This record gives sequence, C-alpha cells and structure tokens, in this order.
Amino acid sequence: MRLCKNAGFLALVSAAVAACAAEPKISIVFPAADARVATTGRTFVIGSVTPPDTPLTVNGQTVTPWRTGSFLCLVPVTPGTNTLVLRAGATVQRHTFTVPCPAPAWDGKSLRAQQPLQPLGLLTNETVRLECLAPTGLTVHAAVGERTLSLVPETQHPNRYTGSVAFDAPAENVPVTFFCGSLPDAPAASVTFRNAWPAHTVTGGLFEVRARTAPGDGDTVAFLPPGLCVRGAGFTGEHTRFWLADALRYVETRHLAPAPAATCPPRDLPLPDPAAGFGPHPPTNRAPAGLLIMLDPGHGGSSTGAFGPSGIPEKQVTLRQADVVKSVLEAAGYRVRLTRAADADVDLYERVRLSCTEKADAFISLHYNSCVPSTDPAEVRHVATYAWNAIGGQLARAIHPRVAAATAVPDGGVRTASFAVCRNPAVPSILIELDFISTPQGEESIQQPDQQRRVAEAILAGLRDWLAPPVP
Repeated sequence: MRLCKNAGFLALVSAAVAACAAEPKISIVFPAADARVATTGRTFVIGSVTPPDTPLTVNGQTVTPWRTGSFLCLVPVTPGTNTLVLRAGATVQRHTFTVPCPAPAWDGKSLRAQQPLQPLGLLTNETVRLECLAPTGLTVHAAVGERTLSLVPETQHPNRYTGSVAFDAPAENVPVTFFCGSLPDAPAASVTFRNAWPAHTVTGGLFEVRARTAPGDGDTVAFLPPGLCVRGAGFTGEHTRFWLADALRYVETRHLAPAPAATCPPRDLPLPDPAAGFGPHPPTNRAPAGLLIMLDPGHGGSSTGAFGPSGIPEKQVTLRQADVVKSVLEAAGYRVRLTRAADADVDLYERVRLSCTEKADAFISLHYNSCVPSTDPAEVRHVATYAWNAIGGQLARAIHPRVAAATAVPDGGVRTASFAVCRNPAVPSILIELDFISTPQGEESIQQPDQQRRVAEAILAGLRDWLAPPVP
C-alpha cells in the first residue's frame, strides 16, 4: 500500500515538473529592465523565447521569433515609465524601462542666454560675441561686469539679439547677464581677459591628445605627444586654447598640466609628426613573413559592446572572429598580433599605441554593429568599413569589397569616421562592422564557423590586393 502511495506521489511530481518545463521562458536583452532609453517615438526590443517556435506577443503585437528563438520588434514609447507586456503560451512577463523627458524648448516669452554658454579665457582686446533669445520688438541689454551694452536683433532672426565686447586690460571672471524690462534676467557664462597665458605640458597618452580647430568637435590638425610644451592662449569651458604652427588650436584641459616655469614655446611651434620613422604604405616589396598585421577584437572586459537578442555580447564574437582571422593569416605566412587574446579590458588608445610600438604594417579592428533605439536594426543591417585618413582609406578600399562579397547583407561601403582606433597617422588602420548583432539573423550568422572562415579568407584576399604592386 505504501508503494502505491509513493508511486502516485512521484507521478504527481513528475507531471508538475513536466508542466513547469513546458512553460515558455522569455528573456529581454534590450531595453534592460529599469534602464533609461534615450529615444523618441519608438524603440526596438530584442530578446529570446524558448521553445523557439512559441507564439509570442509584445503589448498585443504578434511577433514571430527567428528559428533560434531570438526576436526583434519595435514598440511605441512615451516620456516617462514604459511597460512591455510579453505573452508566450501561459507565460506573461512585464518589463519596465524609462524614456527621459525631452529638454524644454525656448518658450518665446523669456530671455535665454546663447553666448557665452561656457566660461571663456581670452587675450586682452579680443572680442567676445554676446547673444541671447528674447521676444521680438524689445530693448535688450547685456551687463558685462560694470558695463552695460545694448543688443541688436538680427535681421533674419529678430528674436536673436547680439552684440560684442572687448577689454583692453586684464579682468578675471567677469559676469555676463542679459536683461530686459520686467523679464527675469538670463545669466550667461563669465569671461576672463589676460595679457598673456602660461605654457602647458601635455600629460595624456600618445594619440589620445588631439589639437583641434575648435573646442569639442573641431577638426583634428595634430596629435600632441606626451611631454610637449605648448604656448597657452586662454580657454573655452573645459578646453584650453594654445598656439601651434602659428594658429590658435584647442585641446581638452584634462590632458595638460600648467608649466609656468617653462620657457614659453613660440607661436609657430611645428606640428608634431608621430609617423616619423615608419615606412611607406602599403609595403608592396616585402614578403608576408616580413609583415605584421595587428588584429583588434573590439571591446573586452567591462566593455561588452552591443548584445544579440539571445544575450551574447559583441566582445565574445569579435574575439572568436579575430582568432579565426589570425589562424588564416598565419597559415598564409603573415605575422599576426592580437590587441587582446582574452576577455580583458584594453584601453582604446593602448590598442593604437601597441600597433605603433610593434611597428605594425596594418591594423584591423573587428566589430559588430547595432543602432540607435529608435531605428529598426533589420532595416539598416549592413556591412561597412571605416577609416579616418588616407593610408587607412587605401587599406579599407582593398579589404572591404572582399568582406562585403563574403557577407550576405547589404554593402554599406567604405566610410570615414573618427574612431579612436582609426586615428593612427603612422599605421594604416581600419574598423570593420561585419554585421548587425542586434538582429536575430545577424546574431546567428556571425557565430557560424563557416561564415567566420569566409570573413577571414576575405580579409586575407583584401590584404593581398592591398599589397599587390600597382598596375603600370
């Protein structure tokens, strides 16, 4: 009798376990739970469901998972808290994330400072532009320290009021405020004028410190090596202004240290040349055994990169692809070095410095793409190769057609981008986005050994094209 009771109990337990095992499971990879997603209107959602053929709905929308169980869909969003309700069979899962509210636009009724918005440091007798927004038809003024200036509305933009001011003697942290009748004042950033500014020494690493034509996103005109002393000429916010090759340039202040005791360099200090001592590119007259190819598996360690719908991180598949490329290139006689051979954090600029220290002949960074949340990854999926300068562009134009032909996604072509690993003036450097990991199809394809091998052989063929002597 006891055996019968035990058998009945075990049968009930087995049935319960089978029922639990049969319940579908849903995993959301993006957006992460409780994350803040910077988007407007909509966002893509990626995740996976098991079993992979389970019917799925997201907020009532039917979603057909890919054969792997991974899925991609787009959902509308509103500022504030958003909730996804996912249903797969008897499984119901709620997933919450936040969309930040957009910054308020100018209301057209108040004063709003436009310039200067960052503290400025200038030389005496330099002119500072003053600009604010205000309702049309008013009399608007700017108080600059103890000075009061009248502003003039622009002809084409009558609600934009402008003026200028200069100081012929040193002045420190002069406040700037816009005012008009009964409207609340609009404070702007302060300005400082000096007859001369001290010298600075570069403290940032090689290829990390860029001299720009304007603060922030100005064009790069030179890389400043560690220890270089430059002649200061003021600042804009967190950027220091200095003289280089007889022109005013900008660099992030965090990369400098004051050098008041140093001999002030001349205004026409020559542009540094980090490529000095490197040979011509491409090195067409050298055998593969005499060439070093630096392969850079994108991301690593705490830098995961993008994720696939099943949760696989970009850093994992870039390393696997780099291993396959390394094997194929070495079998063809090339010397190959990886910037990382394990799941490790490697600073972007350290990757660039390594290629210079090792005197690499080419640098190839491998990545997998994603896109902004409001874009459908399936619609923009492509393969693209990026370069920043002429020597990188030549390498990109040789390798990309081969890689694109080996990848069954639209060809995004060769593009110009200021990626840190591409800004190498000494070693031809490119970054290849091999596919979109954020799509179920892309995530599956990039993990296939056959596809990884095709990509590796395409890179080898592209290198051979790059190294081939020019046709007379």
